[in-house]
Amino acid sequence: MSILQDGTGTSISAKVDKNNQLHVFSVSESEQNAAVEDGDAYNINTGLIALTGTSDSAILFIKNDEAPVNGESDLVIDTVIIGIFPRTATVETAKNNMVTIIRNPTAGTVVDDATACPMKSNANFGSSNELDSLIYIGADGKTLTDGSDHAIIMCSEGRTTIPQLHIDLPKGSSIGIKVDLNTSGGASVYAAVVCHRKDGNNNRS
Repeated sequence: MSILQDGTGTSISAKVDKNNQLHVFSVSESEQNAAVEDGDAYNINTGLIALTGTSDSAILFIKNDEAPVNGESDLVIDTVIIGIFPRTATVETAKNNMVTIIRNPTAGTVVDDATACPMKSNANFGSSNELDSLIYIGADGKTLTDGSDHAIIMCSEGRTTIPQLHIDLPKGSSIGIKVDLNTSGGASVYAAVVCHRKDGNNNRS
């Protein structure tokens, strides 16, 4: 059985007080920041996609197909950002644009067409690491099926940030995003996903 021992005055041990409390000076770092430093954090962006607004349209599909990092393949979605902008100065977009995040979609025209996402940028500009996951963008009227709705977000015109989602995608799982403009005026939209790879050396077990 291991016990805490008072190492006060030494250079390799920590102080333990009479209440068995450990005294240390520490510097903490988030898992996301560590992933950035290691070249395992990414910004995924669909680029602008023109929608007519007559129905909901799937605009992004991500399926985790990553090789392990120290035995860990999970991909963590930290933040989703949605941009919705009128295509012309004379057209206003609706104020109740509905964005749906889909859990584990597997099929649909977005998957069938397999149009590669144009932006999958590493957040560490000195790293050559790349994502191996399946990342496809959609278009007006495109679909994603076989999944279930995970979250619905009402967005107004402009940029809407959906922070602190902390969605974990184990290898083989997927996420999709669809947009319903709720207007016939149409708009240009984009979806951005800020994510990072888990490192098996940081597992709690």
